[in-house]
Amino acid sequence: MSDRATGKLQGQVAIVTGGSRGIGQAVALAFAREGASVAVAAAHGQTALRNVEQEISALRSRALAVIADVTRRAEIDRLVQKVVESWGRIDVLVNNAGILRPAPLESITEEQWDEMMAVHLKGTFHCTQAVLPIMKRQRRGKIINVTAPSALRGSFGVADYAAAKGGIIAFTRNAANELKPYNIQVNCISPVADTRMTEVLTAFRRQHLGELPGQHRFVSPDAIAPVFVFFAGSDSDYITGQTLEISRP
Repeated sequence: MSDRATGKLQGQVAIVTGGSRGIGQAVALAFAREGASVAVAAAHGQTALRNVEQEISALRSRALAVIADVTRRAEIDRLVQKVVESWGRIDVLVNNAGILRPAPLESITEEQWDEMMAVHLKGTFHCTQAVLPIMKRQRRGKIINVTAPSALRGSFGVADYAAAKGGIIAFTRNAANELKPYNIQVNCISPVADTRMTEVLTAFRRQHLGELPGQHRFVSPDAIAPVFVFFAGSDSDYITGQTLEISRP
C-alpha cells in the first residue's frame, strides 16, 4: 500500500512558499509523503524549484512549481488561482519564504529594512489573505507561519529580521483569533535549522563576535518537517495561535 493511500494528509492540497530548498523543500516532500498535493513557490531559482517538483512527483503525489514573489500581491493571486484551477481547493498554507542579510544595527539601511519587512511580514500577509476566501468557503484550513528565535529572545546582527519575525508572531495570534469561527487554525513554528541562511549568519557571527565553528547546534530541515505535518493535519484541529520553538538541546 502506498504512502499516498495511508498518509496523514491524504487528499489535502498545500502551498509551500520558499519551497525550492531548505525548510521549504523538506516540508514539501514531507507533505507529499503523507499524501498531499503540493505547490511549491519561490521568487527565483526555477531549476531548483523544478527539481523539488520532480521529487514530489516521484513520491506519487501531485506537484506544481510556480515562480511567485511573496512581496507582489498579483503574483500570489496568480499562484492561488493556479492551485485552485488545478486541484479545486487549498487546505494548507506554509508561509516559509524568507531572506537574511546580517548587519550591525547601525549599518542597516532603510532599503534593507523595507525589504526584510516586505518578504517576511508583508509576504505572510499577502499569502494568508489570498487563500482566505477558499479556506472560508471550505470552512477548514491550516496556516503555518515561520518565525525565528531572535524574535523571541534577541540576537546580534539581525534587528530587521527579528523585528519582521516578531511581527509574524503577532500576526499569527490575531489571525488565529479572527479565523476561529471558520475552523481555520493559524500557528507559528520557530526553527533553528541548518540552512543556507544559518550558514550566512554563522559566518557573520564568527567575523564580528569571534564565535567558533560548531558553537551553535542546528536541526536539519528533515528533522523539523514532521512538526509542519502535525500542524497541517487533523491532530492539530484544536490548536491555534501558538508558537512552537524547535531547537537542539
